[in-house]
Amino acid sequence: MTPDLLRRALARPSPFPTFEWKHEPPPRPAAVIVPVAFEPEPTVYAVLRASNLRDHAGEVGYPGGKPEVSDVDLRATALRELEEEVALDDVEILGELHPVPVLTGRFVIHPFVAAIGEARPAIRATEIAEILPIALQPYLTGTTAIEAVKTSWGGLDFLTPHFHLLTQSAGRVVLYGASAFVLWELLLRISAELGAELPAPVVVETRPWGDRYGSPG
Repeated sequence: MTPDLLRRALARPSPFPTFEWKHEPPPRPAAVIVPVAFEPEPTVYAVLRASNLRDHAGEVGYPGGKPEVSDVDLRATALRELEEEVALDDVEILGELHPVPVLTGRFVIHPFVAAIGEARPAIRATEIAEILPIALQPYLTGTTAIEAVKTSWGGLDFLTPHFHLLTQSAGRVVLYGASAFVLWELLLRISAELGAELPAPVVVETRPWGDRYGSPG
């Protein structure tokens, strides 16, 4: 996999339909960057949020956050947060993924995908407990299964994917919710660009978020 291949994959039409938000008040925008290293193997870097945070404590996501007055756009927001949280300031934005609302409905996440070259993320902010590398190839080949639960939200029925990860500080954790949709879309786009079909998720019964957010019906 190369940055050019990923750039082409991100230029493809989104595999997800446009979601029409009908809830009031509408969600506020936030932006994240999905950092991708290509050597020695294609790897996405996620972050484990600290357990003492007021929002999203102990959850897995990507560097990012809410816009500040000084940000000219959401791309600037994502780049600023990337540097502030994981010390990456020399990256190449390759494209964007489909905006996705979080489970609480408070925010809609705008994901950008960036190549990070030889640099590697390092914890800079106290809100980050650990940086988690996620190798892409096992999911693309089906060596590692993607799990999903059947759910409904906003009047729609669909599969909600999630990814089991192993951390050094917290044992096994799960990437779920909006962040999981971001990774799933990235994998779907890469598979399509490679002329392959991403293995279908394995449907399970247990919701990875438990009772944390109630029933997202």
